[in-house]
Amino acid sequence: MSQSKKRLPKTTNHENTAETSSDKPQPVPRKASPLPLVFAMLALGVSIGLAVGGYFIWNQVQQLTGEQAGLVPELEQKVKPLQSDLQAISNEWQTGRREIEQQLSELGEAQAALAERLNRLASHVNRSETGWTLAEVEYLLRVASESLQLRRDKRTAVAALNSADTRLRELADPQLLPVREQLARDLNRLREVPDVDFDGISLRLADDLQQVESLQVAGSRYEPPEPKPEQFDTTRSAGDWRELPQVIWAALKELFLIREHDKPVAPMLPPERVWFLKENLRLQLAAARLALLREDRQAYRQALDTAAVWLRDWFDTGDPAVAAMAQGLDELAAVDIHPELPDVSKSLQLLHGIQKQQENLALPAVVEPPAVAPEAEANDAVNEANTETVLPSVEEAPVTAEDAP
Repeated sequence: MSQSKKRLPKTTNHENTAETSSDKPQPVPRKASPLPLVFAMLALGVSIGLAVGGYFIWNQVQQLTGEQAGLVPELEQKVKPLQSDLQAISNEWQTGRREIEQQLSELGEAQAALAERLNRLASHVNRSETGWTLAEVEYLLRVASESLQLRRDKRTAVAALNSADTRLRELADPQLLPVREQLARDLNRLREVPDVDFDGISLRLADDLQQVESLQVAGSRYEPPEPKPEQFDTTRSAGDWRELPQVIWAALKELFLIREHDKPVAPMLPPERVWFLKENLRLQLAAARLALLREDRQAYRQALDTAAVWLRDWFDTGDPAVAAMAQGLDELAAVDIHPELPDVSKSLQLLHGIQKQQENLALPAVVEPPAVAPEAEANDAVNEANTETVLPSVEEAPVTAEDAP
């Protein structure tokens, strides 16, 4: 290609430009695009739609404004009765508030007068908190002493003494230590007294009363011994005078029968006497039960001892029921149904002595007046109640179109 270029003849610039211009293609005329027209039509349609929508919106707003303007007079007419009712309620509340304040002031004056009377009474009685506690201890000690002396109620006496000791411990007064020492001794002596199960003993005696009918009386099961074979035939007759003594002796032996026993034979009782025997035994058991309820120690033991003796003398001791009942009666007779109770009045006497010493040595105690609620606190309470029950005014309670019927 370089060779071809070298072979070409040289030309001038004018000729080169002419050739190049002749070689360029001629421009072809282009057609117009429809897109701008489409966009313009779309914009025009949107503008028309917005205008129509705005018109309808404006029309609805005008209608709502007219309707709201028509509701305002109607709502004002309905609000006026409510305003009058609220005003009446407010007036009544103000009147009630003034009455309550007046009553509170009267109650304050009455409370002050009562406090003054209490102060005068306390100054006359001269009792402080310690004095009231000691009075309570004194009452408990009296209850314990009377429970033992009048009702022999050990459980109540122990409870009262324990309560009195608890209150003395709370006081923590060294002068009252002798009383606590005596209380400890009294409690220990009461705990040493055996507890009597009155209910259990009464139930055992009731069961024995029911079993009396089934007891076997002595001799009711008598079984004669088996006869021994005779050595002499008593059916034969005397052949001569020599056999006559033997026949006579055999006849006498049939009339009299001698038996040997290791133990004495109890006589058999007729049926009517058996019934009386069992009834008497029931009476003895019932008497023992009654003496138990009355805590009569002597009558209780006497009735049980008599019943046990009758069981062993008139009933069959070989019967297990008779033996068990007799043993049970002996056990019940050994129970002390009226044990000796200690005297617990010494602690009360010691307390009285200490109280007299304190009254003689100590000065009259100054009793502080009880706290009275001041009028300022009462007014604050009234104000708090007022703030909780304040009714809203007409301006603070707007009425909307939804609330109106």
